[in-house]
Amino acid sequence: MVLVFDLDDTLYDEIDFVKSGFMHISKYLKIEQSYAFMLEEFYKSGSGRVFNALLEEFSLDVKLQKLIEIYRFAKPNIALDNQARTLLEFAKEYKTALISDGHYITQQNKFDTLGLQHYIQKPIFSDFYHSAKPNKKPFELVMQHFKDEAFVYIADNPKKDFFAPKELGWRTIRLKNPVGIYKEYENNAEFEVNSRKEIVEVLKGMV
Repeated sequence: MVLVFDLDDTLYDEIDFVKSGFMHISKYLKIEQSYAFMLEEFYKSGSGRVFNALLEEFSLDVKLQKLIEIYRFAKPNIALDNQARTLLEFAKEYKTALISDGHYITQQNKFDTLGLQHYIQKPIFSDFYHSAKPNKKPFELVMQHFKDEAFVYIADNPKKDFFAPKELGWRTIRLKNPVGIYKEYENNAEFEVNSRKEIVEVLKGMV
């Protein structure tokens, strides 16, 4: 059995990356109150126009692209929690992979910062392959690497995570992350859990 993980809001809480990116921007701008402003905008309206609003609010003579680059590429201040470490230690008994969307350098930085190279044998950053979920290509790449295996995909987002693996005959586990962006969406995976600790229990039942 191959355990395949999503990254954001599955192995760590993505809000920690968001806060880290905002803090890097705040330090770059040397405007202390800019951090609270960005966070408030994010909670109010999502990530789409946070930086546009920031530039307007503080009348900044800074390129939007510069803020995006800082957010994406600065070393993130993120870490695995104890439950994630327990899950990944459990996963060491199996073959492991990761499928994650997002800018591939950003995702690689997260992967490295979290130390996932110690747990994940085959990371797939879909952006590197000019693809993204729900496209089947990243999942097929994992299947090509681990031939003649059963697969389980562990992720958080019902909007895009589970369509391809279900079509390919994988089993699926949805983490309904209580601080996740997609926590309000209805489950469409085979199993749904509310904590990383529960994922281990479901996987034990599959063996």
